[in-house]
Amino acid sequence: MKKHALLALLLALLLTLTGCSLVVKDPVVDAARTVISVNGEVKNKEAFMKEYDAALFQQQQLIAMYQSYGLQAPAMDEAQLLQDTLDNSVRQMVLEQKAKELKLDVLTPEEQADADEDAKSHFESELNYIKSQFFAGTTLEGDALDAAVRERAAQEGITEETFKQDGIDHTVMDKLRADAIKDVTVTAEEIQAEFDTRVENDKQAFADNLNGYGQALLQGTPAYFVPAGYRYVKQVLVKFTAEDQTAIDSARAALTPLTTAITTAQTAFDQNEEALKAENLSAEDLQALTDKKAELQAALDQAKSDAAVAEQNLTAATEKGYAGIAEKAQEVYTRALGGENFDELIKEFNEDPGQPAQGYAIRKGFTDFDEAFVTPAMALENPGDVAEPSKGMYGYYIVQYAAPVKEGAVDLTTVKDAIQNELLTARQEEVYESTVQQWISASEVSTFPEVAKD
Repeated sequence: MKKHALLALLLALLLTLTGCSLVVKDPVVDAARTVISVNGEVKNKEAFMKEYDAALFQQQQLIAMYQSYGLQAPAMDEAQLLQDTLDNSVRQMVLEQKAKELKLDVLTPEEQADADEDAKSHFESELNYIKSQFFAGTTLEGDALDAAVRERAAQEGITEETFKQDGIDHTVMDKLRADAIKDVTVTAEEIQAEFDTRVENDKQAFADNLNGYGQALLQGTPAYFVPAGYRYVKQVLVKFTAEDQTAIDSARAALTPLTTAITTAQTAFDQNEEALKAENLSAEDLQALTDKKAELQAALDQAKSDAAVAEQNLTAATEKGYAGIAEKAQEVYTRALGGENFDELIKEFNEDPGQPAQGYAIRKGFTDFDEAFVTPAMALENPGDVAEPSKGMYGYYIVQYAAPVKEGAVDLTTVKDAIQNELLTARQEEVYESTVQQWISASEVSTFPEVAKD
């Protein structure tokens, strides 16, 4: 009896020490355990882990992208990732319940048709991606290729039905958001106040950087204050021929390393000169540095000579380029002086496709443009005046003083819609997020992260 009791005691101790390691989970039971409960609706472990695994994969992909560019990837915080996934899942469940409560989950025939069309478009795009990734160089064609691509998509879990459901879900969420923000507005007073703030900000910014206004317009950034001295300038750009441009580019490319060689040779020569000035040089060192000076001078002279030849070649190529388009540039200028509409000449001759309709906003000394463009443009006295063709980096510029730009705040009507849309979008986002948080706070939510980690 004592022996059996001892064995029982040892067995009990062993079970205690090994804990749950001898307990085998039933996978079906484990998958059905509740991870989230929202207002009585539950999400089990199987469903939740699909969401978590997707979030984990996305994080891993982000890290891989950082590493591919040689950047320090953000550290992965799995505890935070789990919490974020729980929060996102709770949020989505609350939104779906609220949409159902408001009867927004039932689509009209038109909404269903739009969702189906959107799903079809996304599915076709995904199929094209799969075809480009996995079937490049395939001998399959036609229906056989389409079938193979769809089979591969199915293996990846990509089906048109999945996209259809996604389309429905997105439509329902869009309807819910629209309902939540339907009463959000922006007043005229708020628009005026925002405009005044932006005007003052730009006034201060451009006081420190007079070129800032012109730079903002070039970048497509709204500007709300115009410093003094700006004017709109239009041009007809007559570019070098493609053949001459190629020759110019080749000559410039040949000159670049030779210019660098001059800098290198000059630095070496100057360093040797400084070394010769040192006190208490031995006779041997003095002689070595003196001998080296002649060698370095010869290298510097050779570098300058080579660069001078390359510079001459670039000048010759450039002048040949100008000669090839001089007649055309002169024709534009002559016709402009003869009274022809400059905008019509732009349509006929201009080779600058990026020129704005009103022209470029520039000022004296504007550094973002070629000096050969800015100098003649700012020398013109009256709107409508046209300058003689000037030699620029791309060819000839024939510039016109199109109009002055009035100093001060821009006209509110030109930016009112943009400001209103920005304010409204920000307000709508703020109201929607606040509303969602109220819905979540009003819900009965329980989460069991330990189930997900178990």
